[in-house]
This record gives sequence, C-alpha cells and structure tokens, in this order.
Amino acid sequence: MAFFGLRLPDDLAARFDAKATAAGGRSALLRKLIDGALEDAGEASSATALPRTRTTDRLQLRLMREDIVQLDAAANARGLKRTEWLVMLLRRRLHATSPPSRGDRVLIAQSWRELNRIGINLNQAVHALHAATMVDSRLDLAREAARVASFRDEVADQLRLLGRALKGDMAYWDTADE
Repeated sequence: MAFFGLRLPDDLAARFDAKATAAGGRSALLRKLIDGALEDAGEASSATALPRTRTTDRLQLRLMREDIVQLDAAANARGLKRTEWLVMLLRRRLHATSPPSRGDRVLIAQSWRELNRIGINLNQAVHALHAATMVDSRLDLAREAARVASFRDEVADQLRLLGRALKGDMAYWDTADE
C-alpha cells in the first residue's frame, strides 16, 4: 500500500485531527477525502482498492464523568494517554503482560546504558588484570582486582534497580481482587 506524507501548519493539523477523531483517525479521513476527490473528478470509486490494513478493532466505552476524571488522572500519572492506559490494563488482565510506561522505559534505557558502560570498564579492568599478572606486579594486581569488585557491585545495583522497575510496573497493573 502506498504512503503519502505531507507537512501542515500546526493549527491546520490540529483542526484536521479534531475532525479525524470522529472519522476513525487521520488515515481513514484522508482515504475518504481522496476517494471523494476522485469520484468528483469522474474516477471510479477506489473503496475496493483500499483494503483496511488495521488489525485491531475499535471499542467504545461510556463512562461516568467522575470515572473519566479518575481514569485521566491515573493515565497522566503514568505518562500515558487514556487509551494507552486502558489497553495496558486490559492486556495485563487478559494476557498477564504489559509493557513498561514511558517513564519506566526511560529508567530501563538509562540502566541499560549504565550496565553497558560498566561492562566496557569491566572488560578493560580484566585486560589490565591479565597484564598485571604477566609482569607480576602485586600493586597493580590488587588495584585491578579492587576495580573488578567495584564493577561487580555496580552491575548488581543496576540489575536490582532494573528488576524493581520491571516488577513495579507489573505490580501497578495487578488489581486487589487477584
């Protein structure tokens, strides 16, 4: 399927998005507009030539205002949109999985980079340790052994933080009735 990309001024894009929400999203509205323009030009309708590629179904909920307020507060606290929060909750309940929130993903990525940096330093320390054993320098050997031990402790700390972030996210989606 072909892709069309274009740049619009922010105000025009905001107005288009407001209309597109009711029409099923940007792509759906653009397909309708293009199809309508071609029909106006005397072209045959391309509705059959534009298969729907979305593999998800739309679900509509009616909630009381106070529920919406609480839902928005919970979603905002996690750095998510209302729909993202609901999808994560449903996936957790139905499939026992849920991806970490944006905030947790930032922390996880930071821990990942930190572990990578520590791994590079650890590799360098091990090489220095091997070199020190070759020349039998007791002072260098003790210093490098201490460096390796400190890297081991740093890795353990980072892994503990990473595990807490992941466990915390999963625990968030668990409900009291489980």
